[in-house]
Amino acid sequence: MSARPPRRRLHARVFLVLLAAYLSFFALPAFKSIRDDPVVERERELTRDDARTLIAEPSTDDRDVPVASEPVDDAPRAQSPQAPSHASTPTKAAWGGRKRSTRALKLSEFAPREHFEGAGDVVKWGQDFFVESARKCHDECVRLKDKGCTTWVWCADANGCLGQKHKSCWLKKQAKPQSMQGTKAKSNPWTSGSIYEQDDARGDPDPKRKFHVVMTTNKAVYQGWQARVMYYHYKKQKALQGPNGQMGGFTRVLHDDSDGLEEEIPTCRVDRLEDELGFVVLSRPYAFIQFFKKCPPIEEEFILMAEPDHVYIKPLPNLMRGDTPAAFPFFYIVPKDKPEIVKRFLPGIKDEEIPNIDGIGSSPVFIRKDDLERLAPEWASMSVALQKDKEAKDAWGWVIEMYGYTLAAYKLGIEHDMRPQLQSQPPWDKEIGDFLSIHFTYGMDYDLQGKFTPGKVGAWRFDKRSYQNAYPPKNIPSPPEGTDNDLVRLFIDAVNEASANLPDWGKWGSDVIIADKFTR
Repeated sequence: MSARPPRRRLHARVFLVLLAAYLSFFALPAFKSIRDDPVVERERELTRDDARTLIAEPSTDDRDVPVASEPVDDAPRAQSPQAPSHASTPTKAAWGGRKRSTRALKLSEFAPREHFEGAGDVVKWGQDFFVESARKCHDECVRLKDKGCTTWVWCADANGCLGQKHKSCWLKKQAKPQSMQGTKAKSNPWTSGSIYEQDDARGDPDPKRKFHVVMTTNKAVYQGWQARVMYYHYKKQKALQGPNGQMGGFTRVLHDDSDGLEEEIPTCRVDRLEDELGFVVLSRPYAFIQFFKKCPPIEEEFILMAEPDHVYIKPLPNLMRGDTPAAFPFFYIVPKDKPEIVKRFLPGIKDEEIPNIDGIGSSPVFIRKDDLERLAPEWASMSVALQKDKEAKDAWGWVIEMYGYTLAAYKLGIEHDMRPQLQSQPPWDKEIGDFLSIHFTYGMDYDLQGKFTPGKVGAWRFDKRSYQNAYPPKNIPSPPEGTDNDLVRLFIDAVNEASANLPDWGKWGSDVIIADKFTR
């Protein structure tokens, strides 16, 4: 059973509600047969992220119900402590004959992290287990390491921790204990730690290890304005990185007809998947197959796979160590929860191997270009096969392409290091800290006093889906004065900066389309 802090239980419940709604409502017909229908054509432009809001929005008979802004993504947020990487040794997988690396785990000294809540599956429940100190909680985890304990979480606050009592000790298990995952914030009352030495999450700073950003989009105005903001801040951060920076070139892979942005953003146009099976995101892996066949070759050996709703807030380093890809972890990508589906698509895999499948999607991911070139066809075919499988589609819904990526990667023996600092996700993340980018996929809701209003549309609100058919206006109002979220403020400033400096704001083909006001 997954161990979640009390607030994560709410997040998980919302995820399940939204997913259930998706399964009952968001079943689009195959577009190939009704391509000329304008309503269907609009829905074809929606991305995976937008399925969440489509299923949460009130119907025409229920307009007074507020749009839920609870998260469906409780992805870990922490930066791993700095320590040397462990040596890797190749081993042969019993089921597939492929090679994967195993890293020797080494017990660490007591290394508590305050204001941090470690994630993981429960080894020992903490609501009735109390110890006098964080050190003793750590020692209990060491004592139970043979039962799988890797991570300890202790309530240090005399007033309790989000519904849990002072001195409660939770013992948990993580699949990759050398890269502890969890939630970090100044307001977080928990203290946590791993019993194992941590990998160095900073990547290799060698300036020769430059990477090329590859972003996929279609021609929708909704993706157009996001792509322009994203590329503006890519250029800004690249200019700030200095002579030893690792940010290299940029390519937008447009899997659609021309949208008029080719002169502004380096673009390679490829074909859209002819039959997307009711799910537009299936064109994404197909676009990467074509990237290697149709687009001009790139000089960089590494690629950062990206999407339009990413805003870079610092110069990005290459976060890979050696040749192992580095990815952002998503809490809701949990292949071990559906072992029968996994076994059907990875024949011969053993039960004990399933938890080793990475809990990631295809973006953001750093990867060698030769690894991505061999992975893309398997990713594309796996995603299509999953979409055609009723049980997989019912279970994984709008994230099925993400599962397609991680199952395909596992099948080919490509594993990933976790890099939670790759992106923040406001409003759930609040502090800039070590984050390198902003993923603006969630609605940001506040009342006029700046109080966060999750689950209720705020008097001040930004949600990218409010601008599906037009650009946001220039000079979006800042969040209310009392708003205590630095990332929300930084994001609004970033959009306003881009809109003020980019020519022809509102450009979409030969038209200019800008929302006439800031939309709640």
